[in-house]
Amino acid sequence: MTENKHHIISLKVYIIVFFTLLLMTALTIITAQYNFGSLNIILALVIATFKSSLVLLFFMHLYYDNKINLALIIGSVLFLGTFIGLTMIDTNRRTDLYKIKGEVVNKQARIYDNHNTNQSDH
Repeated sequence: MTENKHHIISLKVYIIVFFTLLLMTALTIITAQYNFGSLNIILALVIATFKSSLVLLFFMHLYYDNKINLALIIGSVLFLGTFIGLTMIDTNRRTDLYKIKGEVVNKQARIYDNHNTNQSDH
């Protein structure tokens, strides 16, 4: 039977993490005041990922836990990041598709002739 090890984190570490979270929250508020274009969402996600990583590692003691749990969390975050990234690529490229689909594919096709618009011609 394996023995569970309890790790006690010092108050100093908790205070450092707490003030880092406050600093990152202030950074989130400051960056929200400016328009960075398409980088707005990326910057917000990077800051949120850093903040959630601090909470997971220190407040939830994942840093001192079994490393397989850390690997599973990191894998999940990377998996989620991949899907968010692919969605962002799709969303940013939709205007190109709308421009293409909005145009007539073959402007010389018979369907666009004026004399073929009447159904009695068929």
